Amino acid sequence: GRKSLRQRTVDELKHYYHGLRLLWTDTKVAARMVWRLLHGQVLTRRDRRRLLRTCADLFRLVPFLVFVIVPFMEFLLPVFLKLFPEMLPSTFETESKK
Repeated sequence: GRKSLRQRTVDELKHYYHGLRLLWTDTKVAARMVWRLLHGQVLTRRDRRRLLRTCADLFRLVPFLVFVIVPFMEFLLPVFLKLFPEMLPSTFETESKK
């Protein structure tokens, strides 16, 4: 059946918490990759793609945080996601959104 409002809110908060944790982990890995690059090592194709994805996610996080910080602006988030579907960082996407 249908979940209660409280349960949907808790599920949504868990989703964003896990998304932030994944983004933090990706950022730490990307920092190590940049360190390796600065010391003359060559990245594999897979590492390079991961580094680019993480950098893009960090740039997408800035407009996303505006929606979280400004009061009542989170109600406009679905509208902006319809207009700009690639606005959310990749770690915040659900399987159904992919």
